Amino acid sequence: MYSCKECGYQSIRWLGRCPTCQGWETFQQKVASGSNKPRATSCAEPRLLKNINSFKQSRYKTNFKEFDRLLGGGLVPGQVILVGGEPGVGKSTLLLEIASKLSAEGKTLYVSAEESPRQVGIRAERLKGVAIDKLYVADEEKVENIHKIIEKEGFSFVVIDSIQVMTSADAEGAKGSVLSVRSCADYLTQAAKASGAVMFIVGHVTKSGAIAGPKLLEHIVDSVLYFEGETLSNYRILRSIKNRFGPTGDIAVFDMTSDGLVEVKKISDIFLPQAKERSYGSCVICPVEGLRPILVELQSLVSRATFGTVRRRSLGFDFNRFSLLVAIIEKRLKVSIAAEDIFLNVAGGLRIDDPAADLGAAVAILSSFLEKEAAADTVFIGEVGLGGELRRVRDINSRLREMDRAGFKYCFMPEANRGEVDKNFAAKVVGFSTLKEVYNKLFKGQK
Repeated sequence: MYSCKECGYQSIRWLGRCPTCQGWETFQQKVASGSNKPRATSCAEPRLLKNINSFKQSRYKTNFKEFDRLLGGGLVPGQVILVGGEPGVGKSTLLLEIASKLSAEGKTLYVSAEESPRQVGIRAERLKGVAIDKLYVADEEKVENIHKIIEKEGFSFVVIDSIQVMTSADAEGAKGSVLSVRSCADYLTQAAKASGAVMFIVGHVTKSGAIAGPKLLEHIVDSVLYFEGETLSNYRILRSIKNRFGPTGDIAVFDMTSDGLVEVKKISDIFLPQAKERSYGSCVICPVEGLRPILVELQSLVSRATFGTVRRRSLGFDFNRFSLLVAIIEKRLKVSIAAEDIFLNVAGGLRIDDPAADLGAAVAILSSFLEKEAAADTVFIGEVGLGGELRRVRDINSRLREMDRAGFKYCFMPEANRGEVDKNFAAKVVGFSTLKEVYNKLFKGQK
């Protein structure tokens, strides 16, 4: 048999180019096993679930309150966490600080195959508040040796930086290939489950946008955290993509300083307008990311197209929903914006997926097109249907509590949500059934 060393595709003859991963000259000859019969293995003994005393097991705290909240209250023994992100975003800095804090809770090992222990020490000295008295460092790339170190020394917490440079004796393919990364991750996961150690695995994002090379690693680990942020921005967003022991979709925000990462507790203040009086084309929305409501400023720019083809761009807002909103405004409100360049931006670099941001996006587009300001002390919440109706959204009371904390006076929301609103909020709630009603209330006519 001939097998591709990059993706594992097999062929009975040699091929110059792999039909799966499109790699050139990646096929290697190997001897196929003579028998396809399954091998006899030891069978695990079934146990009653009620006899397993692990439901109320205490969690480890990292003393990063936002990080612990993101994971559902802390770390579970034997948990494997994949931390993905683009190179240079600050994954190693974050995990070095977390490893430093965990060293006070138990024996912690930082495995750095990309850097020497001296380089890790230089980076630790630069970061303020990183305790290195009880933190162990090893520059090992073979997963079998890492497993032996964990068993021999009894480490409770292990950081693997990164999975792309790990190697295994049983792994096929070159270092960093799909087969190698998947094999090493599977081996390390089994080692963590057997020893009960909490393991962090760093995975870089490739050019294709996949975490840790292949996307297949996400089903192997227990939790997937995505560390994102603009290179020129000081703020970093840690997003929970998967979590077997807590909520998903939640975020935590950190401020990248010269002394390291500092957690930001009042994250709504980052994304709110910097000026009290806003110009037209701007409004405030309150999407829910995971379990947390966040006040965010939406900005829109509508201008006459100077070329033959109009341009439509959205940054931080789903482009498909953005296109639907433009069509709804054109059809249901009879506002002619077909010949306009339309741009929509979420201030602060945040990416939002909550449908409750639809109303704010439509108001921002209309405000920019009509060159009329939306209410500066108002938050817009609501999902817009294709018929122009405002649909009910979830967690309306938690959104209103966040509005009260920030001092907003009014909230425009779907009429269907008014019956769920508690009576102890300072903000005045105004309900609407259609986008047309909001349009008439704010702008009183067409341009």
